Amino acid sequence: MAQQRFRIVRKVRRRRVRPGRLLGLLAVLAVLFGVYELAQGPYLRLQSVAVHGGPQTLWRKSGLTLGTPLWAVNVGVVDGQLLRRARYLQSALFVREWPDKLSLAVTYRSPVAAAAGAGGTLYGVDRTGRVLRAVPPQSGLPVVQGINAGLVRPYDDLPATVAQAVALLAALRSEGFKVSEVVPGTTPQLYLPSGTEVLWPNTSKVNQTLEELKAILAALRKRGAVAASIDLRLPTRPLVVLRK
Repeated sequence: MAQQRFRIVRKVRRRRVRPGRLLGLLAVLAVLFGVYELAQGPYLRLQSVAVHGGPQTLWRKSGLTLGTPLWAVNVGVVDGQLLRRARYLQSALFVREWPDKLSLAVTYRSPVAAAAGAGGTLYGVDRTGRVLRAVPPQSGLPVVQGINAGLVRPYDDLPATVAQAVALLAALRSEGFKVSEVVPGTTPQLYLPSGTEVLWPNTSKVNQTLEELKAILAALRKRGAVAASIDLRLPTRPLVVLRK
């Protein structure tokens, strides 16, 4: 029997690429290429920044540079950079304005008290305890006493006990209550324009304590008396010492 000298080959059926699918693929690639070119081109790059609430050059402190692709700007990061470098700002908010602009809205910290620095210069202090620029002695701001003058430097933050006392002053001021001086501490000492010393409790119930103080002052006025000191550290048993 003769040996079989042949091999079997399976015919592979080739798939045809339909012209419609090929055109669709080419169209997608063209769109992606166009988007890439547009993103890298001059049309989506930062050309200008409009500042609202401050000088038009303020945005430069954020570290931004013109020509940066607008889509690559992390507005949250540049907000934080600007606040760290311009410590007199209360808030900063960058917003994209396509295709090539940013807008920046800022607010400034405002003083609610004053503190004496080196040489007796008075500096404003905001409600968070941050030192601001120098203010005139006739500013009418309540003065924070008992602070080391070396700590009172423009745009530095004062210790936590001072910040708490200043926050208390800000809360009283928002209620229309005037205070002349404050001495920070666990229980802050306030001095009213009349010279009355008020020992304030270490509590967050500012409004309740203020109402109690107002009631005491109203009762004293009816009697024609002025207090030398009012101790509110025990709200249920306030101690009033009359001025002689």
